Amino acid sequence: MSHEPTDPAGTVHDPRERWYSPYGGIEFGLSLRWLLAGTLLYAVLLLVAMAGRPDIATYPLIGPSLYLTPVFGLPFVLGTLNRPGRTRRIGYFLVLLPLAHVAANYAAWYYASSSFDLANPGLDPQRDRIAGAIGGTTGAALSLGLLRLVQLTTPGRRHLVAILIGIAALGALGAEAMARGLQWTDALRRLDDPGRAILWYEAVHLPWQALFALWLAWLMRRPREPRPPRPALDG
Repeated sequence: MSHEPTDPAGTVHDPRERWYSPYGGIEFGLSLRWLLAGTLLYAVLLLVAMAGRPDIATYPLIGPSLYLTPVFGLPFVLGTLNRPGRTRRIGYFLVLLPLAHVAANYAAWYYASSSFDLANPGLDPQRDRIAGAIGGTTGAALSLGLLRLVQLTTPGRRHLVAILIGIAALGALGAEAMARGLQWTDALRRLDDPGRAILWYEAVHLPWQALFALWLAWLMRRPREPRPPRPALDG
């Protein structure tokens, strides 16, 4: 006797269908709640990890800000496991997004290491903004580009424009967060105080990820239903 799931009309459905069916989007509010939960979870774990090992906190490729990146999308992935497109969400949030973060972090670190005034670090806000803009723009371009590549957003010119606006907004936020964070914490000139480095990293990552969560939720929302055709006028 078959126990395969059926709909009210009696049509048999393959239980694996939801793994491969076309992506239909997820409600904006639901996505935003899970992604903001991931943002807060990441911030808490980053604080704990940096407080435990401040000596490796600022490593460009293996620091906790990078290996904790999957935590950002984990609540969203787990909260939508029963929705179509979960294979793509798992691959994007747990594999591709961390790789994009590594690339963005390295790009910002490479600029900073070659252009910062090591004798007087943190005293040139313009250089700090450039480093933040490089990291923020690189991370946004790779992350949102990969989102479109794995088809987690509805295709169309409108979404492409939204992606370009998001890249610009996240790049600008990265620039300001980096500069303001360094001015506020003075972390590069007070290397003896790990608490300042923690505050600096939180000041850079928390607002950027919050805006990123908002943009992802908007891009991954359900597409609008097409308007029904107007009835023809008699006569």
